[in-house]
Amino acid sequence: MKKVLTLLSCFAMMITLVACGGSSSESSDTFVMGAEKLTGTFSPLYYASSYDGYVVDLAYDSLMDYDKDDVLVPELAKEEPTISEDGKTITFKLQKDIKFSNGDPLTADDVAFTFQVLADPSYDGRYSAKVLYLEGLDAYRGVMNPDTKKYEGGSGKLEDFTGIKVISDTEIQFTFTEARSDNLLTVAKQAIVNAEDFADYAFGDVKVVKDAMGEPNGTGPYVMKSWDAATGAVFEKSESYWGEGFEIAKVIIKPVEMTTDWTELKNKSVDMLAGMIEPKKVGPASGTDFVDFSTYPRAGMGYVEMNTASGVTSDVAVRKAMMYGFDRQAFVDSYYECPDCKGIPGVGAYVPQMYANPGSSMGDIVRGTEEIAGLDSFDYDLDKANKVLDEAGWVRGADGIRVKDGQRLEIKALTIKDHDILSNIIPMWQKNWGEMGADVKIATVDFNTLLDKVYSDDALNEWNIFFMATSWTTTEVDIFSSFHSTEAKNGGDNLSRISDPELDALLDEALRTLDEDAQKEVYNKIAVKLGELCVKVPVYGNTYFDMYNKDKIEGFKTNTFYNWTAALKDAKMK
Repeated sequence: MKKVLTLLSCFAMMITLVACGGSSSESSDTFVMGAEKLTGTFSPLYYASSYDGYVVDLAYDSLMDYDKDDVLVPELAKEEPTISEDGKTITFKLQKDIKFSNGDPLTADDVAFTFQVLADPSYDGRYSAKVLYLEGLDAYRGVMNPDTKKYEGGSGKLEDFTGIKVISDTEIQFTFTEARSDNLLTVAKQAIVNAEDFADYAFGDVKVVKDAMGEPNGTGPYVMKSWDAATGAVFEKSESYWGEGFEIAKVIIKPVEMTTDWTELKNKSVDMLAGMIEPKKVGPASGTDFVDFSTYPRAGMGYVEMNTASGVTSDVAVRKAMMYGFDRQAFVDSYYECPDCKGIPGVGAYVPQMYANPGSSMGDIVRGTEEIAGLDSFDYDLDKANKVLDEAGWVRGADGIRVKDGQRLEIKALTIKDHDILSNIIPMWQKNWGEMGADVKIATVDFNTLLDKVYSDDALNEWNIFFMATSWTTTEVDIFSSFHSTEAKNGGDNLSRISDPELDALLDEALRTLDEDAQKEVYNKIAVKLGELCVKVPVYGNTYFDMYNKDKIEGFKTNTFYNWTAALKDAKMK
């Protein structure tokens, strides 16, 4: 399962435009959502940003999805899947008469094709881990040559990819090499593409699939009619949609900037803002007579990612000192204070004890309400930070900046412009880390450029850290893709490029352990190991506030794993 770089730019992550003021000129049957700029990566096989994920959610369906109570239920699947006694084989029966937005019928071949692309040796997106443990993958794709970094020896014949078996037009079977706790979610939550759209696809060349990223054609409730980076995306209810609800005829995702998004909602030029966390916006909104809130615990967090492959942060001592030297609690206490919040739940912000999904069984550990023996919480301690650097041979120079083997302790931070949280955090970095002898250099780029750089191996020398936030899309702990060495490559989610055999073994063991209590013990060991490696700095966890115009929309209720695109099912325009 993947986290989504909700880059909700406040991230508010993950995974931007000036307010125009005045009332919305859109008709009463149009819902206008304000969000960060879309990148045009509207394929469920490639998207990374949560904003592009909104388009995917509106246009595509998966075999199963979460309902408004955060329970995983059948979607394209007709019923709950059948799971073999050994836990390795999962069989889905599809609903009949479901069509893509262009009128093509959905069949099991489309499901198979979706995973076939993810298994292609030329696939360079984020979701290759979804096929990693399907039976026959190596025979089909080949094995990676460590020198060329390319897959070699694959047959390209689907009959060799025994992990996927089309039984009939409405039945498909997945077989895994081992029983793992994430097997079901791995296949159930993957949105399905139309194989007919890619008739020219050939094994070893996914170009035709990538070229169609801006033209979504799914089985979802909406079809995208137009998109422009400056003005956003326009959707209309799909005439082919098979499901219930989704009575709103037209949806617009309008680009707004973090500096003006609340103004746009206040001026009614957008109808909703999702995943809001800033008290200076939530507070004033709570005092209006037309804004209502849907609030829920965020299954995610804001964090600092460290580059373990290049520069000063390749030294674990530097990373450890940075952990001790960043006063995260001071940030949370100051930023999330909301004296003006009226009649709504508190922001519920906290400093996470480790990087993991607080919506999972690890929630108490993540929130720090359950302690783990041997896990350092890295409370702010400048003395410890200085001691770690002293012992590692980083010596202060005449200008106060530490040096080791001729290399200055220069921390290159890649940041996003006009970012409310960063405007508060950057001065803390400069002060806290400056006091321990580091020279913090700030490079500001737009959100999409940051994504391009941190996902590219070619840009590793351009940054030591970046700030981002993430929201998990499933209830699983789901940290495999963030830390396993198989994901430490172009397109993988291990952006720190950490490669540690012991950590890999623990991550594999956790997913092979099906007993929940035993699995939790493995994750405890992972937490301690991550604390030793100091790869990510979890900065804050919080509550999400979806703010919307109640004078225009009703019946709107979101939840931790049921976002606004799903909640449109029950919503109506007044």
